[in-house]
Amino acid sequence: MRAVRLVRFGKPSEALRLEDLEDPRPGKGEVLVKVEAAGVCGRDLVVRKGAFPHVRLPVIPGHEGVGKVVDVGPGVDRDLVGQRVFVAPAMYDGTCDYCRRGLENLCRNAQYLGEHRDGTYSEYVVLPSHFVYPFHGVDPRAAVLATDVIPTAIAAVRRVDVDGRKVLVVGGGGTGLYLAQVAKLRGAEVYISTRSADKAKAYGSLGIGIYQEGMKDFDVVFDTVGSPTIETSIRLAKRNGIVVLIGNVTGERAYLSPALIILRQIAVLGHMAYKPWDVYEGLDLLRRGLIAPVYTEYKLSEAVKAHEDMEAGRVLGRAVLTP
Repeated sequence: MRAVRLVRFGKPSEALRLEDLEDPRPGKGEVLVKVEAAGVCGRDLVVRKGAFPHVRLPVIPGHEGVGKVVDVGPGVDRDLVGQRVFVAPAMYDGTCDYCRRGLENLCRNAQYLGEHRDGTYSEYVVLPSHFVYPFHGVDPRAAVLATDVIPTAIAAVRRVDVDGRKVLVVGGGGTGLYLAQVAKLRGAEVYISTRSADKAKAYGSLGIGIYQEGMKDFDVVFDTVGSPTIETSIRLAKRNGIVVLIGNVTGERAYLSPALIILRQIAVLGHMAYKPWDVYEGLDLLRRGLIAPVYTEYKLSEAVKAHEDMEAGRVLGRAVLTP
């Protein structure tokens, strides 16, 4: 099979390599999925840069994927073969204290595709059968958006009451676009920040306001960028406002004055991922046309270009790899 492997940490052209590998086989309790579409997440860029010490090289990146089950290992119902499924980016243990409290997204022992085990930048991926979920009625290239970015947006917006409130999404990348769409669906007056005229035009056509210099006093600010913009996000929130941190694309530390938070009584929330049923909600929103599936398609062999374009802010919506 063809796959893109992360062979070292660094720039896309140095770190990512297209290789021909032996086709994987499912073991006991596992399934083999032929990948039809793989999403490129900001987390993938952070992994590639070496920010996560648990990643051992070489590894096939990618934790977002949609495809068809083509084989199963011992102990798995063969009725799964032929079904289109989305794969779970994180495999939680189900037994830790967080899992037992219904907070699987915070599992202490979660194993991540593309980090702890080979991921979806590949023609095939193997994973435990209970971490694939059948679905139908949505094109795979659009459906892969519901495997991570859309459900993450759904879960993040659920954390705060945005109905009737003035909301700013900092960062006009794929995560920001879907946060803005979900917040708008939930009744917010939404603005998004972007330096790209093309993105501003596209997002404006979806009824999303474009942030202009001088705007301030937002009830809720969703920050999808991280270290470079956290201080600005806090300054743009109104007194007694809320800032939700949902991304850190550079993987760097942030430095800011606590007085910014204390004297203006700002609530700062961190948000981590979602739960599997949020994916089905995302698929339903796509199926009903309530969320626009904005993405830029690349071939698997163009993974380096996809990473470069994402870092340069050239990707409209989400980057999606196809075989």
